[in-house]
Amino acid sequence: MSSKLPTLFDMLDPDKKVEPAQNVNKQEKDEKKEEKKEIKIEEQPIEEKIEEIKEEKIEEIKEEKKEEIKEEKKEKKKEIPKEDKKEEKQKEEIKEEKPKEEVKEEQIKEEKKEDKKEEAPKVDEEKKEEKKEPKKPREPEPKIPTDFTELIKEINDMKKEGNEHFKKNEFEKAISKYKEAYEKLEKELPKIDKERDYNPQSIDLLKLFIQLAQNLSLCYFKTEKYEESIKLDLQIIARDNNYDKAYYRLFKSYLKLDKKAQAVYFGEHLLGFDEETKKRYEQIIPEIEELKKSLQAEYDAIRAKERKEMMKSIAKYAIPIVVLIAAFILYFFVYKKKKIGK
Repeated sequence: MSSKLPTLFDMLDPDKKVEPAQNVNKQEKDEKKEEKKEIKIEEQPIEEKIEEIKEEKIEEIKEEKKEEIKEEKKEKKKEIPKEDKKEEKQKEEIKEEKPKEEVKEEQIKEEKKEDKKEEAPKVDEEKKEEKKEPKKPREPEPKIPTDFTELIKEINDMKKEGNEHFKKNEFEKAISKYKEAYEKLEKELPKIDKERDYNPQSIDLLKLFIQLAQNLSLCYFKTEKYEESIKLDLQIIARDNNYDKAYYRLFKSYLKLDKKAQAVYFGEHLLGFDEETKKRYEQIIPEIEELKKSLQAEYDAIRAKERKEMMKSIAKYAIPIVVLIAAFILYFFVYKKKKIGK
């Protein structure tokens, strides 16, 4: 690898051409570099060589297996008779035919999928059009009204008996009959209210209910049971807001119980219906005005009492406050004079 250095005789000999020492060193260096490169080239592909060797071995094993399989098949063919060979050929033909059929089936399936994709937007459009079209409302099912004829007859009979007792001024007996009919009809009210729109008998029963409540309230008023009369009249107003007799009884009942504000409220409401009702109940106008005056006087008296009590409370606290202020002023002036005298 490395060249020898020139001797002194070589240098003096004119026939020999001697290169300088520097060039020799360069050659050695170049040789060393090439050696290193070769070593590197040899070192790098070790892993690759291992993989190649593995692949080669795997291929060799596969080839060996294939050869073994071929040899086994040849041996089997030698053993199998002619008939078996025919069956095998048929099976092979069937196997060859099957994939063709499968391919055809797959093609048909793909075509169907494409057709569905094309049909899907059409179906969606049709659905949207159906949504846009307003649906026709269903016709309501015919409601079958209940038959209240027996109930109406029974309550009318009770009411007649109560009216006969009322005419004879037998108010307690009239109350018992009216109350019996009222309570019986009150139990059936939820059913009656449901059918009031399509059953004419329910309207008749509601009118009967108001009449019974009115008669019963009048009997309570006559017997001076004003609170019970008020309860019934309030129920009548809840059903019929323009029932003037109920408002009149409420005015009188509250007046008897010395509840002036409530009496004025219902009396004024009664007079505010129309001119006919105002003329019919003209006699209560002076009573309402007197009630208003007495209510105003009571209010003024309450206000006067409140003022007096307030003034008394102020006087209690005002006198000591004034005394304290006066004492402070005197002390301030006396203290100032002493400072001036000094």
